[in-house]
Amino acid sequence: MVPDKSIVIKVEAMVEELIRVLLIPSSDYLGHPFPQRHNHLFERIHDGKEFEVHVVRFNIFGKPKLSTRCIVHEIPLELRISKTGLYYLANVLSYTHEILRIVREESIDIVFAGNLLPPLTYEVIKKLMERRVPTVFDLQDYYPTSATGYLADVKRVSGSILKGFFEVMTRLLIRSASIVSVPGIALAMYSRRVGAKKVYIVPNGISEHFLERYSGEEVRKKLGFSDEDVVVGYIGSVEFWLDMEPLIKGIAIARKRGLPVKLLLIGKQLQSGYPQKVRKWLEVYKVEDATTWLDFVPHTDVPKYVAAMDLATIPFDVENPTAFYAAPNKLWEYLSQGTPVATTPIPEIIAYKHIKKIHIARTAEDYAKTIELVSKQREKVVDPEVSQILKARLWQNSAQKLKQVLKSLKDRKH
Repeated sequence: MVPDKSIVIKVEAMVEELIRVLLIPSSDYLGHPFPQRHNHLFERIHDGKEFEVHVVRFNIFGKPKLSTRCIVHEIPLELRISKTGLYYLANVLSYTHEILRIVREESIDIVFAGNLLPPLTYEVIKKLMERRVPTVFDLQDYYPTSATGYLADVKRVSGSILKGFFEVMTRLLIRSASIVSVPGIALAMYSRRVGAKKVYIVPNGISEHFLERYSGEEVRKKLGFSDEDVVVGYIGSVEFWLDMEPLIKGIAIARKRGLPVKLLLIGKQLQSGYPQKVRKWLEVYKVEDATTWLDFVPHTDVPKYVAAMDLATIPFDVENPTAFYAAPNKLWEYLSQGTPVATTPIPEIIAYKHIKKIHIARTAEDYAKTIELVSKQREKVVDPEVSQILKARLWQNSAQKLKQVLKSLKDRKH
């Protein structure tokens, strides 16, 4: 039986319309303790109809902790090194070869490169430019400092030298990419300033389950917090871009003033030794016995823990460019449960400082005063403006925006 030509043509057209994307993620796509920006975006983009997403897996954390619908490529012959920065540098040649092989054999249309150490990504982009494969460089934080922080202390001479090197490489990456995508305004301005051809803001978002409200009572009971306790919390990686000392000192001040404050930390370090400093400050300011420090919790449970807090915090170090340029989606995760937020004044948050539940904290005394304020106003109500922002900032909406960016590149290719 001879196949109907019209059917063959339709099938060929459907195959032609499929956009194949290779994601070079910022970390271990499956082994990271919690889903990151790229997981949230590309798990929603990959559908096998419009988009087929291939992912390079950098096996940094060992056993997979996250599931995926995407097509994952493990890198063969990798050198297993525990330090993230050294891991990337040691394997740069094999990664470059393998990535280019995947592009060729899987007929990749677009390469989407995340925040890897620049030598890897720059070499790949240079080769792809020669082959006329369009690229998106996703600048999800200020790369020079974040890359340096995993190799050296950014405040030391060695760190300054590395940061300067990574700054040069990052600028080359930004200028070389067909498109630069960023999560927020500060990084968009930086990208334009250093010469990006096109910049698109693809905001960090929240998962749909954060729109559900929780009471937090079950978690408080499980962790041994009383109704009178004022629970101050932080959820996320405990790393070098934080400035935890003023927060801990602020809690100590509030306790000396008679407030029953408890600190709830949820998360651990990824690579650096910053948690050791945190433990030292807990001891120095005598907050150890008032601290509950948990490991990372499942992403689906995060809103329950946020609901258990009386005050959530974003204690980013404004002197650290990684933190200064950040667009923390934890702001919206916190606000989704009506929990007040004490945060340092990074640009992405300053834009929303008019929201009543956002409290800017620069010093230990600022934290202490905010704790005292929220201890007197424990009602958790989500403001109508915040509700609208939350619905607009769902990861699904960000994924739709990125789809349009990728389609524009495919159209331009033809």
